[in-house]
Amino acid sequence: MHLPDGFLSPQISLPAWAVAVPFWAWGARRHFGREAAESLPVMGSLTALAFVIQTILIPVPGGTSTHLTGVTLLAILYGPLAAMVCEGLVLLIQALFFGAGGVTVLGVNALAMGLLGPLAGWLAWKLLRGLSEKAALFAAGWLSMQVSTLAVVGALALQHWLDPLYFPVAPAVTLVAMGVPSLTVAGVVEGLYAVFALSLVRKANFRGVEA
Repeated sequence: MHLPDGFLSPQISLPAWAVAVPFWAWGARRHFGREAAESLPVMGSLTALAFVIQTILIPVPGGTSTHLTGVTLLAILYGPLAAMVCEGLVLLIQALFFGAGGVTVLGVNALAMGLLGPLAGWLAWKLLRGLSEKAALFAAGWLSMQVSTLAVVGALALQHWLDPLYFPVAPAVTLVAMGVPSLTVAGVVEGLYAVFALSLVRKANFRGVEA
């Protein structure tokens, strides 16, 4: 799901940075002050786990692969802004030290995987948890993956529209190539991860867990 450097021109990557930076600043100020001391161990653990699972590639038909994000649970427990900050850190480390994603497209990746997807998952959780907590968790993880994928597809489609020579792949091809694995594999596993991870967090009896 990560967009690497070179796939998007500055016409898209620079405005994305301009949008992402205020969200990072807002989230850091709101969720990482002194009053958040009790939450930091859980947030740190879930962020580290998100980093790990994002490096695990899931093979899908067609000779390609997909991966999870693991940040929906952060949004459910601490809010979408916290997820945005944590995912931004994960993406930055991956780009600088592991060659996954890229620095110039960090704003786009963070908005897609750290804000829009987790925000959709958080909303699904709020709407559905009164009916069934596990179903709500699964739906939140699955929907988060779909929204993140659509956001990345949208960025690539916009780049194709602005300059087909810069990114020559047609939007319909990009949508199928990314959407089918997301719908059928990554989204399902992401939903199961959300259910399993929250169960573990509660069994560990961590302080600062709100959900």
